[in-house]
Amino acid sequence: MRSVLRDERILLAGTLVLCVVPFVFGNYWTGLLTQALIFAGVAMGLDILVGFTGMPSLGHAAFFGLSGYGAAIGIQRYDLNPWLAALTGILFSIALAVLFAPLAVRMRGLAFLTIMLAFGQVCWGIATRGGDFTGGENGLPGIPRPSLGLGWWDLKTTDGFYYFTLVCTVLVSFVLVRIARSAFGASLLGIRENETRMMTMGYHVAARRAAAFSIAAGAGAIFGVLSAFFNGYVGPGTLDWRLSAQFLLSVVIGGAGSLWGPFVAGGGLHIVKTYITGQTQYWPMVLGALYVFAVVVLPGGIASLITLARNRRNRSSGPATGSTTAVSSK
Repeated sequence: MRSVLRDERILLAGTLVLCVVPFVFGNYWTGLLTQALIFAGVAMGLDILVGFTGMPSLGHAAFFGLSGYGAAIGIQRYDLNPWLAALTGILFSIALAVLFAPLAVRMRGLAFLTIMLAFGQVCWGIATRGGDFTGGENGLPGIPRPSLGLGWWDLKTTDGFYYFTLVCTVLVSFVLVRIARSAFGASLLGIRENETRMMTMGYHVAARRAAAFSIAAGAGAIFGVLSAFFNGYVGPGTLDWRLSAQFLLSVVIGGAGSLWGPFVAGGGLHIVKTYITGQTQYWPMVLGALYVFAVVVLPGGIASLITLARNRRNRSSGPATGSTTAVSSK
């Protein structure tokens, strides 16, 4: 219960800080932070699969991109209302995850990593070779944003869509925190640490792995639709393995199993990527260097910095406390 309250306090504090962004920054930074929130939310959802269940994935971008494609195709090919198209895209991506999960979670370690990479590349290939239906290599531009029907809240403006994204991010984050700190989340940690023991205790390990897989995919699908609406475009790049690698790296750098760490790292990496790609074409090399740095220098990720600082403070205060006690005893 204490960990739930702590996470919810962090969520509330972060929300209050992010609410003032449009008042402090211009349209460029507000738009960039909107995208950062989207990538942060995907990384936080992926942490349920990677950090809590111990299943690193290199195909998670598939669920992110497929929901965007589903919404875009619904609007442009079937003339659906944008809200209905968004729901269709999200449900399509989640349904595919639910169907694929029983096969995927049979694998462990490198085998799971490989099958997810293959799954993501198959989705990428279908989108690339889909002709006019998927837009091929050019993707699908011209995706209109939905309307809330409120004159004072226009999603077509930069600030309006930023606040809409923030609301969606807070809601998804709240659900993920509740899941992670529940008995179900504790069982996922148990599966990660000792699968055999959990099976012996009567837990259906495969079903819980599949549930974690679907939850992570669902979070990715929600933010995939937000990304498509924000950019007004969806293309094969949203399904690419390099984007999956970026999501996975966000979890590693942030600190697997901490939730807020991957959230911070996911948003931060997107901002860093936006800056670096404007300076050089070698972003994948930078991504690899960041991974090596995170593993070697900070294996516990950003989240471990708080623990390290607390331990250092305790060590520094320990001798003083001991000496005081010794003097008083005399």
